[in-house]
Amino acid sequence: MISWIQRTFQQHFKWMFLTLLVLVIISFVFVTNASHGLAGAGERKLPSRPFFGLDLSRQEDQRTLGADAQLSIYLRYNPQREIPEAQLSQYALTRHATLHLADQLRLPLPTSEQLVAHIRTLRAFADPKGEFDAKRYTDFIDSLKTNPRTTEADVSRVISDDVRVQAFEKLLAGPGYVLPSDVADLLAKRDTTWTLALATIDGSAFAPAIDTSDATLEKWFETNARRYEIAERVSVAALQVSATPYLAGVSLSDARIRAAFDANPSAYPAPAGAAAPTLDPATGKPADPEAAFAAARPAVEAELRKKESDKAALAAASDLAVQLLERNVKPADLAAFVAQHPGSTLAELGPIAGGSVPASLGGNTASGQVMPEVERLSADRPYSNPLPTPDGAALLVWRETLPARTPAFAEVKATVLADYRAAELRRLFNEAGRNLQTTVAATLPSGKPFADTVTTAATAAGLKVTLKTPKPFNLSGSFPEDLDYTALQALQTLSKGKVSDFLPTGDNAGLLVYAVDQQLPVVDSSSAAYKELRTRLADNLGQSNAQSLLSGLVETELTKSAPAAP
Repeated sequence: MISWIQRTFQQHFKWMFLTLLVLVIISFVFVTNASHGLAGAGERKLPSRPFFGLDLSRQEDQRTLGADAQLSIYLRYNPQREIPEAQLSQYALTRHATLHLADQLRLPLPTSEQLVAHIRTLRAFADPKGEFDAKRYTDFIDSLKTNPRTTEADVSRVISDDVRVQAFEKLLAGPGYVLPSDVADLLAKRDTTWTLALATIDGSAFAPAIDTSDATLEKWFETNARRYEIAERVSVAALQVSATPYLAGVSLSDARIRAAFDANPSAYPAPAGAAAPTLDPATGKPADPEAAFAAARPAVEAELRKKESDKAALAAASDLAVQLLERNVKPADLAAFVAQHPGSTLAELGPIAGGSVPASLGGNTASGQVMPEVERLSADRPYSNPLPTPDGAALLVWRETLPARTPAFAEVKATVLADYRAAELRRLFNEAGRNLQTTVAATLPSGKPFADTVTTAATAAGLKVTLKTPKPFNLSGSFPEDLDYTALQALQTLSKGKVSDFLPTGDNAGLLVYAVDQQLPVVDSSSAAYKELRTRLADNLGQSNAQSLLSGLVETELTKSAPAAP
């Protein structure tokens, strides 16, 4: 029946089928190619995202916004690292919003004098001392002549816009306002003269009794089991090629050996028992180059021979890698393959992790080049790329991938014991330090000197103490060379005659700070220092408020055209 229906439709409805086929093809083209319609509508359009005169859905507007922001950041701040994308985006949007508001207020274009003054503040043209360097500016402008992406007109426009941005921000910030008490408080903290006595607590001989029974260790292990998890590891073998057989074939000319020595004479010290060469004070090079070269030649030649033989071994390992792929050698058949290549050996290395690279592969110092190859190995990719090794070269061979697991307590008992002892010793030492501070603070009101008080209390607690009194200082000046900067943490709560909390400074080390004297400054609201600090605080507060307002404005504008939540 079905065959009869097919034959009948093919004989009598051929043109109908042809018409349907054409319609299906046309429909398919329209469905799969949404960028074209009957009238050639052009590229696909995303929903519009208006933002102060721009459309953030258009790539052209996004590129302009980003390029101007990047150039502005380079000119104003000359960052020494790449700016994170999120920060760059926020800067670009805020900068454009500020320019839009400046246009609404009809802020005038900057004058030539304002542009020159602004250029002289740009870090891109500053010398190491922070001063404007005219040569840097000239070199930068000259470099634009061969720059295909940035022109001098772009730079001029961005600089002019930045001047207007700063002018608007200054208007928005206003004069700023701070309370007189805030100025006085900060001035007092900055200009207070401190005389401190520092008691450094040494716990190297601190040896309290620590319970290390199996029950205690097992409880610690259960609580901290995650720190002992063994990550997924790859067990490998190494198809090794030694560089030694290639040493005899290395040929070195006298000129090459001499050139290697002359390039870096200091890398080849005099042999053991020989006098070090005399150096020319003007050049730092040997005063008698011929004698220095004659003494160092064996070392130079040995190093060059080692480098050339290592290259040959690496090339041989590369040839083996090609043969393994071409012949589709399976890891199970590798022993037979090695037997056919006398210059190679196969060594089972076992599981490899980032902190346990075998010495035959270069040890942990070679982890950066070994581990990426180890991590790429799998049953589908059983061979690594050739790797240089201390003795030549090697191909890593996948054996198995061991899943991550939590070991039994017995497997890591020694590590658990060491970790527990260190943690408990640190806890008990800090506890002893806090008890020491309590004892000293309670004894000082009796009139006993700080040095005697802290020494007596430390000795009773089994701690060693070292005392010193740096020269008086304040936070606005230079600090004494013998001042432990940890002591600065205590100044927020310290006052004359008081001792600070115990401040840990490392494993089994800590600090007590005693305020021998505290000379508070006289705060004069009519003084130049007071007025300067008040102006700076007000400016900073105003700028912070302005930036907060602009960020809120940007966020509000972006929200207006944000895609609806699904």
